[in-house]
Amino acid sequence: MDIDGILNGTGLGIGFVFMLIFGILYNILVERFQKRSQRYTAELVAGGVIVTVATSGIFIGASNMITVLVLFVGSGLPMMVGSWIRSMRDDEQAKEVAKESLK
Repeated sequence: MDIDGILNGTGLGIGFVFMLIFGILYNILVERFQKRSQRYTAELVAGGVIVTVATSGIFIGASNMITVLVLFVGSGLPMMVGSWIRSMRDDEQAKEVAKESLK
């Protein structure tokens, strides 16, 4: 480790390749279940970011990783709750449209 607590370039390179492979596989998984996962975009993004934050713990240490995780939850939770509310609102509007079309 160097002064900043970051592993040397080789370690960071290995981490980058690991995250790149994870990103490719995660994208394939999301694409494979696209129809089922469309309503869960916020959760899928959060899942990917959590993996990245957890992996960062190797490079920045557990304490710093927890700090980043807490900050991520603080910024991401309102977006996720907002996504749920928008989804419920869309469902209600779809029900109203369906009800009106049957009249």
